[in-house]
Amino acid sequence: MRNFHITADNYDQLVAQALSAARSYEQTDIEEMPDARFDSLLAAILSYETANGISPRHGLHSAVGHGGAEGGNVEHASPAGSLEKPGEEKVIEFAAAHPDAVVEPKIDGMAIIVRYADGHLVSAATRGDGYTGEDVTAKIRAVEGLPGLAGAGDFEVRGELYLNDGNLTKANAIRAAAGQAPFRNARNGVAGMLNKDGTTYAGLFSFAAYSATRDADDAMEELSALGFTTARSLLPRVVLAAEDPMAAVAALGAVRSDLGFPIDGAVLKVPAAAERKTLGEGPHAPKWAVAYKYPPAQVPTVIEDIELDIGKTGQLSIRARFTPVDVDGSTIEYASLHNVRDLLKKDIRIGDSVMAYKANDVIPQVHLPRADLRDPSSTPWEPPAGCPKCGREFDKSTELWRCINPECSVSGRISYAVSRDAGLDIDGVGGSTGDALIEADLVRDVSDIFHLTEDQLANLRLGRAESGADRVLGVKKARKIMAEIEQAKSRPLNRVITALAMRYTGRTFGRRLAARFGTMENLRRASVEELAGVEGIGKAKAEVIHAALKDNGPVIDRLAAAGVNMGTPVSAPMKAAKAATLVTPEGEAMNVVITGSLKGSALGSLTRAGAQELIEANGGRAAGSVSKTTSLLVCAEPGSSKFLRAQELGIRIVTPDEFAEMLGADDR
Repeated sequence: MRNFHITADNYDQLVAQALSAARSYEQTDIEEMPDARFDSLLAAILSYETANGISPRHGLHSAVGHGGAEGGNVEHASPAGSLEKPGEEKVIEFAAAHPDAVVEPKIDGMAIIVRYADGHLVSAATRGDGYTGEDVTAKIRAVEGLPGLAGAGDFEVRGELYLNDGNLTKANAIRAAAGQAPFRNARNGVAGMLNKDGTTYAGLFSFAAYSATRDADDAMEELSALGFTTARSLLPRVVLAAEDPMAAVAALGAVRSDLGFPIDGAVLKVPAAAERKTLGEGPHAPKWAVAYKYPPAQVPTVIEDIELDIGKTGQLSIRARFTPVDVDGSTIEYASLHNVRDLLKKDIRIGDSVMAYKANDVIPQVHLPRADLRDPSSTPWEPPAGCPKCGREFDKSTELWRCINPECSVSGRISYAVSRDAGLDIDGVGGSTGDALIEADLVRDVSDIFHLTEDQLANLRLGRAESGADRVLGVKKARKIMAEIEQAKSRPLNRVITALAMRYTGRTFGRRLAARFGTMENLRRASVEELAGVEGIGKAKAEVIHAALKDNGPVIDRLAAAGVNMGTPVSAPMKAAKAATLVTPEGEAMNVVITGSLKGSALGSLTRAGAQELIEANGGRAAGSVSKTTSLLVCAEPGSSKFLRAQELGIRIVTPDEFAEMLGADDR
């Protein structure tokens, strides 16, 4: 496992990386970082902050840092934390302290909080940041395991929305028919399906409850009697943790592939509602339950080759190709080897015997080689003298070697530019379609996408059908992509900056650059000193960004010519924002939290991401929870938990209308 070394220079970058991974895990079908690596990064960040007396504002050590995401428009009645995942020793201690604890499967899906009124399902929301979540009510009605219960009273049920094995197969068949890549696993499928319209994957979700606000000795038994599926009822029998906790956990793990639904661990939980209430909630997780994550299955194999490639920003990627092996039901034959220094340290050689596994059940990895089985005649791997594509010397100023020739990473840069999470969110242009556009010489950089025609897309060759005839994209898909491209022209400036895939201009710095300079023209005119003055950039990064802006001049010009937003607001319902409105008298960025909905105000049409971008465009920082470092709470719901917390701390509270007035918005 890679150890993270955090310094003052890379602290902001690694915090942004961790936040991105946590939010991506919860909200999208993209897995940016395996669990073990994320936990290692989180521990390194906490250690660095503790050693340097840093009071963090990022929220990584709260719900977000434990698998949560950004908040939403639905306020939870009580905090929704994620279970702690201790090692074997702590699990045994928990079972000893709570002999009535039961073992349940830790279903690998998405946490959902469902509210009933008089037995009728009235709302459903994701866990979000633990305090607020996104409203998904319209997308989870008629879900298996969620009954209608007229007259059953008012209560809340928390559980996991998931895909069973059969429905994952059906979902991937739908994606294949649409020319899309399959979901990598069931959890990715749930996140991806919730981001689509409510009819595409209708009827495929399942729900299993794991807690409820009902006054019963065992709320799960009561829910089962009412017709709910519970996590416990999915097992053939109730298992008491105290009997032998790790044996029970291991027994469940041994049959996980035969259950018919995805699990990635076991949960030990106190069943009695009264005892749960006594134990209460910790700052990040309930005290009445813990989870044990299963380690990945490992299979022996042999390294056949070490292959090199160039990524989206010219970064050298190194992967091992090994004899194909079956790991947890899927065949894998490649694994990333990170960077040159890491590979040399591990001393992995062609012909070595290694153990292959899937980190977080997704990402192929290999353990250190078995030196005792190594052929004595084997020789250490030698780093490449130059780029494997163009032969140019690498930039070796960091551990991640880079080729400075942009022509070596067109495919990676295009995929990054059109991505939903970081780029311009142009569905249909990445993956195999993007590669086909590159092979046809229709797309060489992101600006070419905005000069494509419907005919070019409709006739794009995607390969050959079984009959031998050319398989093309077709008119229907071409029109859909053209509509996506047209919508992308109005994306905010920070996303345009990030889509250029220049080093040090990811989502965080993209927003900061857009907020500081306002327009692409101003950004291009900025000196190295002006760029270095942006928070977190500094001179070294500024020099790289300054050079990259000049190199990308023709691309930016073509984007502007195509009508892509260069800094002029397109859809935001506001006047030109006042520069640095959200700063303290001392000139520091205000930490702003928004809770509840902005609907009904002049900012009502903004998405959650749009509201965050607006805050940062006005000099502030968007935060998800109220703390001592919060400067301003925007709240439409007096009496909510965040409202009361802000009152307790003496934090200024404004309504959405007052906030809109602060930023110069109006209703026109």
